[in-house]
Amino acid sequence: MTIYNFYFFNRNGKCIYYKEWKREKHSGISDRTEEFKLMFGMLSSLCSFAERLSTKEGQQVVRHFRTSSYKLTYIDTPTGLRMALNTDPYAAGIPELMKQIYRIYVDTVLRNPLLDTSEKIESELFASRLDQVIIHHSAYA
Repeated sequence: MTIYNFYFFNRNGKCIYYKEWKREKHSGISDRTEEFKLMFGMLSSLCSFAERLSTKEGQQVVRHFRTSSYKLTYIDTPTGLRMALNTDPYAAGIPELMKQIYRIYVDTVLRNPLLDTSEKIESELFASRLDQVIIHHSAYA
């Protein structure tokens, strides 16, 4: 099992943080910004699709989807931030890991008055703590 990559979007769909660890296959898109737009669009479409197909009232939540080669776990925060983590399809404990990542964001970025939370995350503390929590996770193997 392993963890491939991580996307973090602001409420406007701008990718404010991206990180790769063991990404084995690349998208073939040379412009990384285009890949970010496609990922954000796919996440938005999945959520819209789930709501339209739902037989129950209220907001429907897409937490992950899986293919034979990867699993994309997704979190939409109450403030409109979106995080997506690509892993091996059988990686365990990823929803909890995503919550940990969000806590790291809150502690290192959101609570820092010197950082603009709508722009790209430039915090070395955020980056190092994110790396630490990913590399020490059981799914990283």
